[in-house]
Amino acid sequence: MAALTLVLGNKTYSSWSLRPWLLLKHLAVDFQEIMVPLHAPDAAAHIARYSPSGRVPVLLDGDQVIWESLAIGETLAERYPNVWPADAACRALARAAASEMHAGFAALREELPFNCRARRSGVFPSAAAQAD
Repeated sequence: MAALTLVLGNKTYSSWSLRPWLLLKHLAVDFQEIMVPLHAPDAAAHIARYSPSGRVPVLLDGDQVIWESLAIGETLAERYPNVWPADAACRALARAAASEMHAGFAALREELPFNCRARRSGVFPSAAAQAD
């Protein structure tokens, strides 16, 4: 059995869930995956069993519970080498880009929510979304 367990939403629709999943896969880490259907009536109760924030993703490492995709990434970076660039200036730039992707682009997220399966045509994002 894997030492780590990642509790996440559907990776097709939850970019926050997809982020730590991709990092774990990239690092070739053995982990268990618990997928919570986010649109299910009992989703909030199911997530609350694992997550103090009531949100996914959550990484379970023994008794340690790490929630929030950036915190999970930083935790994995402490354990596995080469997550961040070795050069300090490059590492700072990479962290800034990751933080911007994590918390920025509000208009873009509002108008074009993450959906890997969607095929969109005739979509005309607002000026704010285009600026993002």
